[in-house]
Amino acid sequence: GEPASRRENMELKLLILIILQFGISTQHWCGYQPRWQSRQVESYDYNYESEEIILQDTTLTYMVNDRLSSDSSTDSKDSSTGLNLQTGIFTAPIKKDGYLVTLTAQLVSPRQTEMFSYAQMFILKNGNLESLQNYLLVEMGKVGDLRVEVNMDKGDTLQVFVGHHVESKNIYGGSGTIQRYDGFNLESVRFCIF
Repeated sequence: GEPASRRENMELKLLILIILQFGISTQHWCGYQPRWQSRQVESYDYNYESEEIILQDTTLTYMVNDRLSSDSSTDSKDSSTGLNLQTGIFTAPIKKDGYLVTLTAQLVSPRQTEMFSYAQMFILKNGNLESLQNYLLVEMGKVGDLRVEVNMDKGDTLQVFVGHHVESKNIYGGSGTIQRYDGFNLESVRFCIF
């Protein structure tokens, strides 16, 4: 009687623990930014003006309500953890040795010029660059790809910090003319945490 009941109780607890561990370990969060660029805003007189958006030395944010941005914990009652797409900051819901983090991006190449540019991206933990392994140089014509493992305590944060990045370049002519070439934007940026 009692030993069998105790064994069944232990088996049930073990099964619940395994299910909980599997459920926690399969959580993932992804942010997607199709194109990191200044946006056009309509002014009151219906003219389009450039809205000042800082594209470098800032935290990357992601599309909200996009099929490529996801949060496996959206059903969770605790919205203070996971990836906040609007701020670009991931907050670890649990302590874990070895969150798997991926970051991919490419740079738009303007068709009308042979000019070259690059972008710098850094994965910051709690606002700090902890290792040069968390640095990604994005070159034109190549897909930038970074894969790292990050140990985090509950409440630690990760964010993608965009260092150098421009969306236009100028060529200065001998007679004082200036030709502006637009493009060079980061695009198809995907940041995932598993």
